[in-house]
Amino acid sequence: MDELLNTACAAALAGGAILTSRAGDLGTVRTKSSASDLVTEVDVAAGVAVVRCIAAAVSDARFVVEEPEVCGIAGVPCGDLGDDEVWVVDPLDGTTSYVHGFPCYSVSVALLRHGEPVVGAVYNAAADELNAAAKGRGATLDGTPINVTRAAAVEEALLITGFPYDRGLTLDRQLAVFGSLARRVQGMRRDGSAAIDCCHVAAGRADGFWEFALQPWDTAAGALIASEAGASVTDLRGKPWSARTSGILVANPALHAVLLAAITDAVTAGGFTSVG
Repeated sequence: MDELLNTACAAALAGGAILTSRAGDLGTVRTKSSASDLVTEVDVAAGVAVVRCIAAAVSDARFVVEEPEVCGIAGVPCGDLGDDEVWVVDPLDGTTSYVHGFPCYSVSVALLRHGEPVVGAVYNAAADELNAAAKGRGATLDGTPINVTRAAAVEEALLITGFPYDRGLTLDRQLAVFGSLARRVQGMRRDGSAAIDCCHVAAGRADGFWEFALQPWDTAAGALIASEAGASVTDLRGKPWSARTSGILVANPALHAVLLAAITDAVTAGGFTSVG
């Protein structure tokens, strides 16, 4: 397990080196699902660096990468979430922040085994911080063990969230939850990298994080890191998080149930038929 974790960390750092060296040199910027869903040449270049680093250490590695062209350019096999083992990579989580020069973006690398993350690394490139975890081994920030907070009430909490690319019903639902919780919490933050958000909860910098409509590469590494730091990590119905989970709720165990109830109540009061 140590070798796999070291590989994940080395790969995240390799991708981060590309992000740092290319800051301000974005190349072509294009959109995907919407005008706010961006991808740059740097996303792809960082992805190539990540997967080549892993492939050099793990001969039979297969990959699920946010930017699918990465595998072809790097000459590595694409995988599937249903594979017995697959590396799940987001080479630039927080592309919009990166494009605008806002200092919050990361590289996220996780190895899934039978659908569950067993190692994960999130490199907060803008802050030069490496978060890492192996299943059953705890979580670290730059090599130092980290743990979640003990805040037990929403009124005591600093929460983090994000906003979806879908600016229709999904955004309306999120705004209903945000408005409900914002009236109660000590503070709310939004920085644009779900991977980093999970790690902030893991490190005790925030008490909880929720978001709708995420992808597995956004959360696979962060979910493991948060869990290994003592967080409860579920979907927004309270079921255990999985790589196929869309929404996510990460919080210390005392706060998690309270937040889950508050989110459910806000969704219901807003007239939405599903939590996500």
